[in-house]
Amino acid sequence: MSRTTVPNRAAESNRNAVQNGSAAPDGNPAPKPNAGPKPNAGPKAGPEPKAEAGPNRTAGPPAEGLRERKKRATRQALQQAAIRLFREHGPAAVTVEDICAAAEVSPRTFFNYFTAKDEVLVPWDPQAVAGAADRIVERPDAEPPLEVLHAVVGAIVDSALAGPTWRDQLLVLRDNPELVSRVAMASRDLESVLADGLGRRTGDGQDERVRLLAASAVTALRVSIQAWQQAAEDSRLRDFLDRSFDRLARGLQ
Repeated sequence: MSRTTVPNRAAESNRNAVQNGSAAPDGNPAPKPNAGPKPNAGPKAGPEPKAEAGPNRTAGPPAEGLRERKKRATRQALQQAAIRLFREHGPAAVTVEDICAAAEVSPRTFFNYFTAKDEVLVPWDPQAVAGAADRIVERPDAEPPLEVLHAVVGAIVDSALAGPTWRDQLLVLRDNPELVSRVAMASRDLESVLADGLGRRTGDGQDERVRLLAASAVTALRVSIQAWQQAAEDSRLRDFLDRSFDRLARGLQ
């Protein structure tokens, strides 16, 4: 009777372990190979940098949104149409309906931007006026109030002169001096904004000096426009404004 040999499973397992290197010939676990020093991974990575704002990404709120741009474009279209008609036919012969037909808008739209047809001659942008109070507050602390007003009103005039219609606006005013009063009436809003900015800057909006300074600045602007109107063709409105503020600073000498 033959004997059946039963394989030693433990020995076979040990042989396999020796062959694949996981055990030493004596059956003990093989020592792990020395992996050597870890490679230098370089400086520790910091936070992932933020992507720069691109055409489809905005970093903060936009300076002027689509709605504001459309409103500005409509206002400028009305001004351009009105001033062109004023120069062609004279302001007295032009109606609001004429202006709206030329600009292809309704009279209701016109009165959303202007209270009367003559108001299209006001050269400064309402947004520039609305931001004047903040600009007064942001001016350097060392500047005297009158110098602050000179800088802010001068910037409003410069903004107006950079617009697409300012030359023709001023020409219409030059040729029709009776319309300067409309610009003066529109200046009341500017005076209120200037007084608000000075009040915030000084901490006392009820101070009579604040209101007097704001009124003086607007008066300087109005007188400058009137003086420019009577001056030579190549004269500059900003020169008259600077001269008016200089005289105020010297006590009207």
